[in-house]
Amino acid sequence: MAINKNSNAYIIIYTVVMVVIVGALLAFLATSLKEKQDANVLNEQKTSILKAFGEPEANFDEVVTIGSITNGEFTAVEDSAATFALLGDRKALGEATENLPIFKMEKDGAEKYVLPIVGKGLWGDIWGYVSLQKTEDNIVITGIVMDHAGETPGLGAEIATAMVQNMFQSKKLYDETGAFAVRMQKGGAQNEHQVDAISGGTKTCDGVNAMLETSIGKYESFLRGAEGEAAADVECAKCASCPERETCEKQCDECTECEKQCQECTECQEQCDEQCCGSCDEKNVESNNVEEE
Repeated sequence: MAINKNSNAYIIIYTVVMVVIVGALLAFLATSLKEKQDANVLNEQKTSILKAFGEPEANFDEVVTIGSITNGEFTAVEDSAATFALLGDRKALGEATENLPIFKMEKDGAEKYVLPIVGKGLWGDIWGYVSLQKTEDNIVITGIVMDHAGETPGLGAEIATAMVQNMFQSKKLYDETGAFAVRMQKGGAQNEHQVDAISGGTKTCDGVNAMLETSIGKYESFLRGAEGEAAADVECAKCASCPERETCEKQCDECTECEKQCQECTECQEQCDEQCCGSCDEKNVESNNVEEE
């Protein structure tokens, strides 16, 4: 009996069989290639991090220490799988507030840190990695790598070019007031913190500015820890020399915290409403006047 290839039953059966065969083949290919795909993604992540460090030809596993930041403390990570999985999930990375991924490289006695950055451009996600190094009085950018999902070619998409990324080299993160100051400035850079914005790419540049401030801001307690402690040590030394120190500590618990946690004494003064460190300052002034007389 000949099969009627023009019948509805034949067409339906043929279609179902082909869908099953093609679906099974695609599933097999996806499963068999997943390991290679994951390896390619991991290699791309490591390459981008090395580019941010300025060492694209280095062996990642030999020169980079993978870590995480929680409560301003750096902790080395032994199992890096979770770290790289987080880097691949930009939504989760943007929402993360603890166990923040960070990468450290030591060279010529200096330490550099690379942080992942994520944000929104005009048409979609923007992301990348920024390399930072602490100096005596600030924190400077030593390299940056950025990419995008669909910014406008020739305009916002230029953030992925070396020409734009190189402009961030040596820019200082914080101004004289301690505020975050790095930004792409419309009309051209006006100080040591700014870089030229992309003409016609204002919305993308705004996204980059927000991305840098928000992403780096999560690491601020770690990045500025040494600087903050040094400043607090000077202030706390002044309080420690106060003849009313014991009374001060009893009257104001914040001063004890100031000494233990190296918080700024100016903050202590505000919280104590000048009953503690403020009175100590007055005593010191009186004591100094007596000595001068």
